[in-house]
Amino acid sequence: MELFEEVEVEAYVYPTEEVEKVKRAMLNLIPELEFEAFEKGGRVLLTGKTRSKKALQRLYELFRGQAILDTARDFLEEGYFGEEIIIRVNKQAAYAGVVNFNEEGPLGPITIVIKTKDPQRLMKWLAPRTKDGVPIE
Repeated sequence: MELFEEVEVEAYVYPTEEVEKVKRAMLNLIPELEFEAFEKGGRVLLTGKTRSKKALQRLYELFRGQAILDTARDFLEEGYFGEEIIIRVNKQAAYAGVVNFNEEGPLGPITIVIKTKDPQRLMKWLAPRTKDGVPIE
């Protein structure tokens, strides 16, 4: 059984931003996205989708490299609704290639929606519980 079926990513692109930079921020977290853009209320809504098996590999690496497994787990559990896990991350941090769950910012967050039939298994793989910083699951 696959860990997930699809990953969707979206963010608003404000007039002070460049679409390509917002795409880069999204791709820094989730590779191989196929993008679409929509005009919505004077802003552009940029969405990306992928079914690539490697889609969550970058988040997996970032959570470990930044030593934020427990924080990531908390946000995954908080955003878990049925067969979807929704997390929001800071757009500027994503552009710099890091994950920051502080979504507050003048340019809004990047929203990541992970569609999965087995959310518990996915969370255990992506951000296992830890003790003294070492995964215990």
